Amino acid sequence: DNPHISEMMLTGGSPTMHSALVNELTHFANERGIFITMETEGSHFLNTDFPIDLLSISPKFSNSVPVVGAVTPNGEITDERMVKTHNRLRLNKPAIKSSIEYHKDYHIKPVLDKDLAILSEVEEFIKELEIPNEKIWAMPAGDTREALFQSYPVVMDFVRDRGWRFTGRAHIMAFDTERCV
Repeated sequence: DNPHISEMMLTGGSPTMHSALVNELTHFANERGIFITMETEGSHFLNTDFPIDLLSISPKFSNSVPVVGAVTPNGEITDERMVKTHNRLRLNKPAIKSSIEYHKDYHIKPVLDKDLAILSEVEEFIKELEIPNEKIWAMPAGDTREALFQSYPVVMDFVRDRGWRFTGRAHIMAFDTERCV
């Protein structure tokens, strides 16, 4: 119905957990010449009939581990089971490596805190998977405007000096903590 659409973004949660739907969408896009970007944390390798054009992979490093007792965006209380599940799936290097090899293109988006505390973890990951600098788009940590005001300058300076790329969080800067925007 909209032949002018030339790009499609698959995101939210973990699209790779919905293999049949994603594969169907690759057929749809291939038939219409639509470029597909899929945003994923990389926990699952997804072998589609038509490779995804661009994987935007945000691996979950140790700064992503949920805190027991915290309230999730869905209103659930984080328990030990949720933390264990998160830790089991959060950095699936074999799945990420397979995804990079199979699909057409990729970039990695590590989330860096203002103190750069996980930097050695990120660098180890990059070295192990042989990720070149031009494929790294660091993103500042923060789920509020105020937190991003603190992270942005540190992360921007760091990526400039390291030769990486920077990607912001425009939705948080624009809407702060408002959901469903």
